[in-house]
Amino acid sequence: MKRSFFGFIKPRLTYEAIADTQAEPAYVQVSEKIRLLLDQPAEHAAEIVLSVGDHVKSGQRIQTADDAGEYELSSKSGNITDIVPYLGMMQKRMTAVTIAVDPESAQTPDETFKQESPAPTLESAARFLQGLPGKPDFSPFFDPGKLIKAIVVLGVERDLMAVTNQYFIKTGIESIKTGIDVLRKITGIHNVVLAVPEHLVQVAGASGAGVKTVDSEYPASHPQLIVRHILADEMKSGDLSAPADVAFFSAEAVSAMGAAFNTGQLPLNKLLTFISKDGNKRLACAPIGTPLKDILEAFNETVQDADRIIFGGPMTGTAVYSIDEPVQPDTDMIMIQDRSQIPESADIACINCGECVRVCPVNVPVNILVRLLEAEKYEAAASEAELDACIECGLCTYVCESRIPIFQHIKLAKHTLERMKAEESNA
Repeated sequence: MKRSFFGFIKPRLTYEAIADTQAEPAYVQVSEKIRLLLDQPAEHAAEIVLSVGDHVKSGQRIQTADDAGEYELSSKSGNITDIVPYLGMMQKRMTAVTIAVDPESAQTPDETFKQESPAPTLESAARFLQGLPGKPDFSPFFDPGKLIKAIVVLGVERDLMAVTNQYFIKTGIESIKTGIDVLRKITGIHNVVLAVPEHLVQVAGASGAGVKTVDSEYPASHPQLIVRHILADEMKSGDLSAPADVAFFSAEAVSAMGAAFNTGQLPLNKLLTFISKDGNKRLACAPIGTPLKDILEAFNETVQDADRIIFGGPMTGTAVYSIDEPVQPDTDMIMIQDRSQIPESADIACINCGECVRVCPVNVPVNILVRLLEAEKYEAAASEAELDACIECGLCTYVCESRIPIFQHIKLAKHTLERMKAEESNA
């Protein structure tokens, strides 16, 4: 996103509101294969549960080892053609599993979830549902160091221009209500809050949850800001021996959970907002693992040299470099930018204008932080410039007069510190 002027008033960026006449999502057919990215490295071939040539069914768990906590769900039936190491962002070590789709058995579901989970439990949810669209995270409920006092269902977007979660509030409030009932039953937590934009409050009232409105100004829908500004009074109430925590789920994830326990079948199609180079916005529904090239073909979009492909929104999205990049369970948005519309970056030193400090929603001293990050003094950035307090909204990069990629510096610094701590722990 471009910002063409120097201003003394911080820019007001607002979330997109879903249109009353929003068209139905276009379903994207998988042409040949899907690709699943497992959030664990495959250290040894013997540890892989499945092998090249094995047949898998839709809804089957795909994981690197029997005791691996992380897994993905195959959205189509077919044969495994490839299991290879994969380097994600910041050289994150992962495993890529490619499945050639078998058209004749593409609708044959795996029955394991239906057989083992006649009634919802937290254990069954963690075992089978974390690969659903929206990527629900149940790990906070198993963490003895956390005291979960409330569950927040996000009917708002993580970034600008998307309308993915709003679509579920607008068209699928009954399935969300079922999912909320499931969450209450398996967690024992009855304080469930549905956070929505103001224009969807009336629809959200049918969810059976408490409804809270989120301001339209970015980044008001960030989980930490929701806790600070919307749930502050609720989190202070009660006699607690330890700080209370909040568990967050997207509206899409809760809707998928309700459908899974209602039908015994796992929903495996991901809804996402697709923005083409001309700025046209459409909703797409694609099986998890669908390569980007199939989505481009469905919308008659082409990508040329120096165009930019972004998974995520304009403020916090990640550029990818291949049209084989797959749709993942948490892919809410895909943007294609024409090379003529890409903002220029620069290698100019910070001029200390203070724009980043004024715009920061959590009052991080960004002007000091960026100097430490550019010098790769990451530990000093954490101890002296509040690196860990950053919520990674990207506003500092948006307003930077020197066009410094501050957001990317912050992401790199946090990743490097996490890796250093992991290495120290292993040693």
